[in-house]
Amino acid sequence: MNKSGYSFIIKNISVLMVLTLLFSVISIGAYAERDFQAEIDALEDKIDANNSSAANNKKTREQLNSEVENLQQQIDIYNEKISALDKQIDDKNAVINKYNDEIDALNNEIDETNKEIEGLDKKIDEAYDLLKERLRASYMAGETSTLEMLMGASDYESFLTRLELLSSVARHDEELIDGLEDSIEELNELVASLDVKKQQQEEKKAAIETQRNEIQAVKTEQVEARNSLDQKQSQIESKVQSINNILKKLDNSSAEYRAQQEQIRAAQAAYDAAKAGGMSSGSGSLGSGGGTSSIGSYPVSSKGMICPLQYGNVYVSQHYGHNGHKGVDLCTRGSGSTMGKEIRAAASGTVSTAEYHYSWGNNVYINHGNGVYTRYAHCSRMIVSPGQHVQQGQVIAYVGNTGNSFGAHLHFEVWINGSRINPEPYFNLP
Repeated sequence: MNKSGYSFIIKNISVLMVLTLLFSVISIGAYAERDFQAEIDALEDKIDANNSSAANNKKTREQLNSEVENLQQQIDIYNEKISALDKQIDDKNAVINKYNDEIDALNNEIDETNKEIEGLDKKIDEAYDLLKERLRASYMAGETSTLEMLMGASDYESFLTRLELLSSVARHDEELIDGLEDSIEELNELVASLDVKKQQQEEKKAAIETQRNEIQAVKTEQVEARNSLDQKQSQIESKVQSINNILKKLDNSSAEYRAQQEQIRAAQAAYDAAKAGGMSSGSGSLGSGGGTSSIGSYPVSSKGMICPLQYGNVYVSQHYGHNGHKGVDLCTRGSGSTMGKEIRAAASGTVSTAEYHYSWGNNVYINHGNGVYTRYAHCSRMIVSPGQHVQQGQVIAYVGNTGNSFGAHLHFEVWINGSRINPEPYFNLP
């Protein structure tokens, strides 16, 4: 065993001697070496410092929360603006689509007109070809053939008829060509008009597209501003969460300091009682030096405690100090399961806490006075409340498997003046 191990054993033996010898002159002297009020005041200063830090952090948190709310209002305004801009962009897109439809219709009309012009050009070409053929034939025949046709008339009336016929053919050819040219000119004018309309629609469309793009640019700026506020808001909310964590730690520290103050006050009370010679002794009293008495079937040890687990076939499944264990684990042998067994107060006292802890699970912590406390951990159910006075042997809870536990058992601790000691000397097993 190393030096620290011997020191640990000597410390525990000293504590037991203090309790066993009813706070004799030696223990009084040890207590006298402590300045209880200075320790209490030092803890009070720490609590005040925690409270001051908590107040400052709460004020900062309120300011940050107010800033978060202001940012949210600004974000809401940006969202409203962005929604309005989206509506404007949708309206512009609708107008652009309308212009696209009109331009498509004009293009179709221009295409159809160009096809008509191509058809008329073809007819003119055919008429010109026919006229050229006729002229070629007339040239080949010479003017004599025309005169012969006229002179071959049997009478004047026939002559006029033949002359009219020749004039009519020439006039028809001329009118046909003139008509086709007029139609082509009209169609060309129509195409030009359609081109003008198309150009106008494209200009209007381009103007709307410019407006839409300008709105889109404004929307982009609004979105970037909103996203920047979102990011800032998230950063502030992260700071608020950090402050909440700090406040929680401060609260836990203050609670720990208050518990230490309570233990110091209990130690001071024990010192004052020992100094005044007011500590009682006798059967069943905590720290009594007489042999073994009993409460019902529960034998009271010389240290004044009883086994906290329902009596009968109880054994220690893990001893104090094993792998750093700061208590004893109690179970029952035989066919009956440990789960649900009654847990009884090892001595009379006042319940300090009866609550859930991440490690101890459901646990009861009892103040027996004179700086002595006991803890009963991993309970399935607790049936006492803080501030309640309990008698030695009174059922306070039932065995369970809550918290950091692997299998149903009772984890039992004894505390003397703020330090956990080996509980086994304080109760008897069958």
